[in-house]
Amino acid sequence: MTRSRILVIDDDPLFRSLITSMLRRDYFVSVAADGSEGYYKALEHPPQLAIIDVQMPGWDGLRTLQAMRAHQALAKVPVMMLTSDASRQTVVASIESGANDYVIKTTLSKDELLKKARRLVNLAPERVNPGQDGRANKSSESSTIAVGTDGKLATVPAADGEAEVDPGAGSDAARLQAMIDNWE
Repeated sequence: MTRSRILVIDDDPLFRSLITSMLRRDYFVSVAADGSEGYYKALEHPPQLAIIDVQMPGWDGLRTLQAMRAHQALAKVPVMMLTSDASRQTVVASIESGANDYVIKTTLSKDELLKKARRLVNLAPERVNPGQDGRANKSSESSTIAVGTDGKLATVPAADGEAEVDPGAGSDAARLQAMIDNWE
């Protein structure tokens, strides 16, 4: 069995090393020092999870996330945002830009990181299942967290057509909404 690929994008070399050391036992970890470098690395070797720092010079985490969501090859890659900024505004901006999860650097633990990484890697569209005709079919069972018109979070299933926002759907939406409510 091949290990899943995680891309860590953070301008702080010490924090990049810390995250890498926490993950490398279970995952193949590649790193980038800024958003632009990370985006192009992701295009070259799409990861099953991207962990992106919000505050970086040049392409910050939000710009990097938006670029990934806009590119067909990277649009469904799960993304965990990291930051030292615990403000509600930063959390909401990350989620509105398409982040699947959010972690505050100052409260990060190895257990929490590994638990979230496992969950998000399982959302990755890179899981390939053989079809009836022997050709590979990519799984599309992932979902996205979105902000509904009422300002509440919702899980939106990935689908070919239009998806309705259901504020009660999925534990991810409820968990992230609780995180935002706690920052108010």
